Amino acid sequence: MAANESSALHTGVGPSGNTKAAGQLMAMLESGISAAELETRLSDWLDAGVIDQTSAAAARRLNARLWEASRREGLLRVLYDTATDLTGIRDVEAVLKAIVRRTRSLIGSDVAYLSLNDYDTGESYVRVTDGATTALFRNIRMPLGEGVLGAVATGEAPAQSADYLLDESKSHLESSDTAVAAEGVRAIMGVPLRAEGKVIGALLVADRHAHDFSSDDVALMESIGTHAAVALENARYFTEMADALTRLDQAQRQNLSHVRALEELSTLDRRLMETLASAGSLPHLLALLTESLSAPVFLVSPMGEPMAGMAANPDFGSFAALSAAEESAAKSSAIEFEVKNKKYTVMSAVAGEQHLASLIVAEKLSAARLAVLERSALVLSVSLLFERTYQDAQYRLQLELIDDLLSPRSEHAAAMTRRAAQFGLANHLQLVVRVVGVTDDQRQRALSVLRHQRETVPGIIALHESHLCIIEPVERHDSGRDDAGDAGRAGQSIVDELKRRRITATVGSSEPVTGFTRLSTAHTEAHAVLRALQALSRSGEAADRAALGTAGMLLGAMESPFAGQLLTAQLGPLLNYDERRGTQLVLTAWMFHENGGATQETADALHIHTNTLRQRLDRIDALVGASWRRGSRSLDVQVALRLWRMKAAGVSSAGS
Repeated sequence: MAANESSALHTGVGPSGNTKAAGQLMAMLESGISAAELETRLSDWLDAGVIDQTSAAAARRLNARLWEASRREGLLRVLYDTATDLTGIRDVEAVLKAIVRRTRSLIGSDVAYLSLNDYDTGESYVRVTDGATTALFRNIRMPLGEGVLGAVATGEAPAQSADYLLDESKSHLESSDTAVAAEGVRAIMGVPLRAEGKVIGALLVADRHAHDFSSDDVALMESIGTHAAVALENARYFTEMADALTRLDQAQRQNLSHVRALEELSTLDRRLMETLASAGSLPHLLALLTESLSAPVFLVSPMGEPMAGMAANPDFGSFAALSAAEESAAKSSAIEFEVKNKKYTVMSAVAGEQHLASLIVAEKLSAARLAVLERSALVLSVSLLFERTYQDAQYRLQLELIDDLLSPRSEHAAAMTRRAAQFGLANHLQLVVRVVGVTDDQRQRALSVLRHQRETVPGIIALHESHLCIIEPVERHDSGRDDAGDAGRAGQSIVDELKRRRITATVGSSEPVTGFTRLSTAHTEAHAVLRALQALSRSGEAADRAALGTAGMLLGAMESPFAGQLLTAQLGPLLNYDERRGTQLVLTAWMFHENGGATQETADALHIHTNTLRQRLDRIDALVGASWRRGSRSLDVQVALRLWRMKAAGVSSAGS
């Protein structure tokens, strides 16, 4: 066609025409002259008669085709570059953005956008846009088959609308129409995106003025859509492959980490077993845990009390700590808790349904370190059960030994001496007997506390009759001198230790004795001291006969004739009056002296009115004389009252 048009032009010029003008025309067409400039030249030549109208028309058609060919070549080049760029992008998000950006640039539209199909909901939703300014437009969701977007997304064919909101041939949804109106869009055109025979979405362009898109624009969009779909699928596959490789790498690292964790647990198990086999396993276990967890570790009882010689921590006795320990025991897992903005992790050691103790770590732990803590709690349970079994065996030995020592039989003396030696007791040592009085509901707990406290101390402790009994050597100073005062201080230390555990105890101690055969008498003396303390309203104290003062001197004479004579001489009229009338004059005199002669305090202690107290005191004055209240005689009366008090409580002679 171009050759014929060139021939016609040459013919028009003729053999005598201006061949120079023809050559110039061909050169201009080859260099790409614009239609306006060509028209100017052709008009000049027509006027000059250089060419005729037929040649001019042929030149115009040839130039138009050359321009179209050049435009197509440019578009193909741009399309090729676009396809090359798209296939080189490996990130799905980046591919989506590149597609709409290049599409908008090639078509020259105001907006370009890409939708993806959601076949579960039967919708195609806008995934990415370029040129859109409103959130409503960027979030359009259109049912498949509805509107331009929904129609294109079904994959049947490209579709367009010159003025969408006014186009009655297209179905409309209120939500999508609102979004289109907000964006100011009028003309819309789109093509389906197909990958591996399946429509995955649609590629669309839109302008804010009404017009029809040319067939060339539609064809170009279809070409872009074909390349875009391939690029999108390639990027998706690449992303999936990269994700799979990442997951594989993570799984491999996790496997290696798991293997290392198993190796560490295996090493820990070996060291824990070694700890079980060692003496003093609890301190060793705590040291090993502190090393393994790189954090302070504490061992506490179910009540939050320190164990294994550890210092007390008020945080561990708090409601949060005790609740977390109970929850850990119930669930057999570590529980986190917080006290005063300090984070802790507790793991309870359980045997059957019994809560034995708890391990507390002073921080929040990772999963790997939680495994270490949980494994250690199992070993702790075994260790505590071993220790309890050993302590129970030791206690049974001590229980039997105390019974034998307080009821000695000569035929068992040698065997008893050997058994006593296991606990640091010997026939030649000075020994002291202590009787500890606590309420029935606190006796077992007090026994547990004292047994734990005295694990490394020579001596024995066990339940005997209705009280706790302790037999231990008197401490000997470096000078070799035995200090009887140490015996009293040791009794007070028992009271103080139990008081710290909220247990009220009263301790009566004997004088130091040498020889197992004298322990029975010493026990009677210690028990008498305990009863005297209780009778004299001195519960919660520790004493021996010397610490009792005058009451201690009276203990040895409780059943003597002198005791009866003393009571008759000092309190006889009061005792007779109380017996005849059923009054409490002796008790009133006792309370009056115990409260230092204070009227109000005495009345409160007796739970009577002060006027009633004054009447009683006047009656006592009338019976025994007013001198009982003060002066030298008051001392005799107070001694007699102490004697009466102890006899009323059933205290017997310490040595009887």
